[in-house]
Amino acid sequence: MVDINYDFTALDLILPHPVYAWMAWICVLNPSEQTFEELKPYIQEAYEYAKKKFKKRRK
Repeated sequence: MVDINYDFTALDLILPHPVYAWMAWICVLNPSEQTFEELKPYIQEAYEYAKKKFKKRRK
C-alpha cells in the first residue's frame, strides 16, 4: 500500500488508487457525468494498452 495523504472516501474526485498507485492506477468514487467524461480518455488508453498486450500474447 502506498502511504499518501488523500481522503479515499471523497466522492467525485479522481485520485491515485490506494493500493495500485505505484502502477499508475487511478480511482474515483461515485463519479458525476462530468468526471466520467474526464475519465474516458484514461479508459480508452487503458483499453488500447490491453489490446496491444493481448495481441502480443497471441503471437
